[in-house]
Amino acid sequence: MAILPLAAALAGLLIGLRARALVVRHSVAEGGALRDGCPSCTAPLPGLPGPRGSDLRAAVAARCRDCSVRLGPPPLAVEAVTALLLGALAWKAAAGEARPAELAELLAFCWLAVLCAVLAFVDLAVRRLPDRFTIAACLGTGGLLAVAAASGGRWGDLLGAGLGGLALAAFYLLLFLVNPAGMGLGDVKLAAALGVGLGWFGWDILVAGAFFGFLAGALYGVALIAVRRGNRKSEFPFGPFMIIGAFAAILTAPVP
Repeated sequence: MAILPLAAALAGLLIGLRARALVVRHSVAEGGALRDGCPSCTAPLPGLPGPRGSDLRAAVAARCRDCSVRLGPPPLAVEAVTALLLGALAWKAAAGEARPAELAELLAFCWLAVLCAVLAFVDLAVRRLPDRFTIAACLGTGGLLAVAAASGGRWGDLLGAGLGGLALAAFYLLLFLVNPAGMGLGDVKLAAALGVGLGWFGWDILVAGAFFGFLAGALYGVALIAVRRGNRKSEFPFGPFMIIGAFAAILTAPVP
């Protein structure tokens, strides 16, 4: 079954080219107009649909085809993340049985992974988690898991996914209400999407995913202080660490 992880990783690499364009397009301030082209010369963004927007060489180089200005994260950063996530998810799926329910489950988590990759890079760029991606991640993942539940009779797992999304979102909403400066509503909506995925595997995985996220964020904060690039009051986007923690728990969850 080694072919499945390799095929998924290759698909992730190609999907990452499109994901990069979405990152660049949505890396704007809250309420700002989405980017349709290069911020320097307005040429179409590589990776977007269209005869010039889909230029592969420019997309891989992460540069504008016309003026060569850098577009978004470093070359292959987004693509590597989507390839690694999809490959790892497929590797995990290959350890189980090849049934329609398992295929739907794999598609659900691949959907979640790609959208989370976009969200993480946008959050790193402009400290924003666009609703269109958090909501799509939550609804799409939940919908595909519903297909998996219907195919394999895993209604208890689907209930856990729904309750997990509600529970994690409620927890982050509480954090937002206590300290609005340290947590945004985008984090609450992201928590709902991640909670759906984590809750599918059970409450222990849900708690582990949340804990790993806070642990990753804390370690990053300590590292900033250690290299004198921040202090105890420094703020940084927390979405990427929520995602890291969630997928660390998902990928290490037992295969049923």
